[in-house]
Amino acid sequence: MALIVTAVLAACGAQAESPSATPEPTATPEPTSSPSPTEEAPPTADELTRSVVQVQLMVGGEVESWGSGTVISEDGLILTNAHVATPDFEVDEIVVAVTESADAPPEPSYHAEVIASDLVLDLAVIQAVRTLDGDPYPDGAIPFMPVGDSDAVGIGDDLLIFGYPAIGGETITFTRGLVSGFTSDQVLGDRAWIKTDATIAGGNSGGTAANLAGELIGVPTQASAGTDLDPVDCRPMRDTDRDGDIDDQDDCVPIGGFLNGVRPINLASDMIAAVESGVAYEPIGGNAEVPSDFDVTAVIFGAPQFDEEVPESGPPANDLVWLGSGATDLCAWWTYEGMADGVTWDAIWAHDGEIQEDISYLAGVWNGGATGDWWVCFNSEEPIEEGIWDLTLNVQDELINGGFVAVGDSLEPLPFSIVNGSAAEQVCYVYITPTVSPFWGGDWLGSQQVLHPGDSQSIPLPPTSYDLRLDDCPRNVLVEDEFTIPGVTEYVYE
Repeated sequence: MALIVTAVLAACGAQAESPSATPEPTATPEPTSSPSPTEEAPPTADELTRSVVQVQLMVGGEVESWGSGTVISEDGLILTNAHVATPDFEVDEIVVAVTESADAPPEPSYHAEVIASDLVLDLAVIQAVRTLDGDPYPDGAIPFMPVGDSDAVGIGDDLLIFGYPAIGGETITFTRGLVSGFTSDQVLGDRAWIKTDATIAGGNSGGTAANLAGELIGVPTQASAGTDLDPVDCRPMRDTDRDGDIDDQDDCVPIGGFLNGVRPINLASDMIAAVESGVAYEPIGGNAEVPSDFDVTAVIFGAPQFDEEVPESGPPANDLVWLGSGATDLCAWWTYEGMADGVTWDAIWAHDGEIQEDISYLAGVWNGGATGDWWVCFNSEEPIEEGIWDLTLNVQDELINGGFVAVGDSLEPLPFSIVNGSAAEQVCYVYITPTVSPFWGGDWLGSQQVLHPGDSQSIPLPPTSYDLRLDDCPRNVLVEDEFTIPGVTEYVYE
């Protein structure tokens, strides 16, 4: 495979030589033009692999876990993920295994130390400091890759992915794809993630995403974290049985198996600059640890509101349940209370019930403080796929809230009504959610409204199958049922 990859990249950078011009035998020959200077060819894939290393976390002389990394300086600085190597990991040592040949396993060669890390960014810089024999790291021992500009990356650009995924055996693995879009959030801005269709598998974490010029423009990142997890991990992430708990009774969702998220290199620029200048790096949100008195049951997330964009402050201009065909941007906004910096959280996008890992925030580290509002967005090269999109919001693996929006002209909402046809019961809470979604979501009546006997409430809904739950004011369940639109125009509780 290595020979094929090298040939492909070499062909991309090859310069065709112009044939020598032969002047016509005329009395006044036209002058021949001088050949253009030959541009330096970009590095081949085989050359790029020399800068990609395997980061091994050792316990008792055995490899406990591993990830990938990219050497970015002559003195052995290596950029990787924080969940691959952080100062908090209880390991005996970190070993850097060097890629000597694409067809051979990496060779353990150097001891390394964590120099800086940022849990919010999930990025870290480690440094090869000495050989396994105890000698100082010789400058230039591992070729380094120049750092590029991830802000210059556009949709449709090529990405070259290198790393040591578990599915690739013991040797380095190369995949190639295109930039398919970007994911943004309130803190990291318009390019919190680079989306790509290139395969990124568990063990690739911390590795290399390069452009065709051979510059490092991002770090492939998976969601599983810690030294006790396999590189390919699967865990319940959505309350698929709707019992209020995310546990082993829920569907197992593979994460870190084939994620398609690349952390842009520009987000690491402050960390790299601090390390190179010898000053302490201050992580985004500080080095927050989960407070000992943090109570996840006290966390409140408002129901997400959806729109194609979010303003600089405040809720979206619209609170949509439907977008027409052709939309390329989708945002969700919500308020929150009871949070704490350092806790883990998920914002999980799903399309027709299938999790979209490349645009989701999985096992992120919160840095938004206790109260406020938050938003996440994604955009795509192509129009957003039509269907039911939902967003599940978890904190510390506990479901907090969720919401949905339909995309596509065929899913334009139709009239639907809830009617309280009972003689005496009050309906205080109405929950309606697509059957494919794993949550009940927000109350469609709002905090002030009550359906007294004989009252009704109009709720336009996109055509699909729904689950329905009505509660009384003490929050006792009155009824759970299901219906499909079109076909049903109202639901009467009797």
